[in-house]
Amino acid sequence: MGSSNKDLLAAYAATQFRVTGTQTPFVLRVGERSGELASMQFANSVNCSAFITAWNPWSVTQTESVNRTSQELLERELTAMGLTFLSGIGEDDPGVWPGEPSVLVLGLSREEANRLGRAFGQLAIVWSGETAVPELVVLSQSG
Repeated sequence: MGSSNKDLLAAYAATQFRVTGTQTPFVLRVGERSGELASMQFANSVNCSAFITAWNPWSVTQTESVNRTSQELLERELTAMGLTFLSGIGEDDPGVWPGEPSVLVLGLSREEANRLGRAFGQLAIVWSGETAVPELVVLSQSG
């Protein structure tokens, strides 16, 4: 499983995390500062954000119906937490995998993003702090 995990993480790192729920959509890339994200965080008076999905837990393909239900649960939880989120989609560059509907959550702390990612079976999330440089955060499968 070691090499497949490395392949999976390489795929995550090459993914375009596209924020579509804005007047002008923009793309987040791991390790590259995003001026749009910096502006979005500033405009919403937050200093962090996370790009997260509930699709395909443990990177195992699920039916669209199961995925949509999981994503709705994630969005309901975010709403209950009083957080602002924008729709998005995670797409791999070569277009081998279908895009995964996702959300950019403004003001979500790294700890809460990790907790939600694990709760929804994600192997990794993308989190950004004040610098607006998205980073890939690999989640442990326990706790």
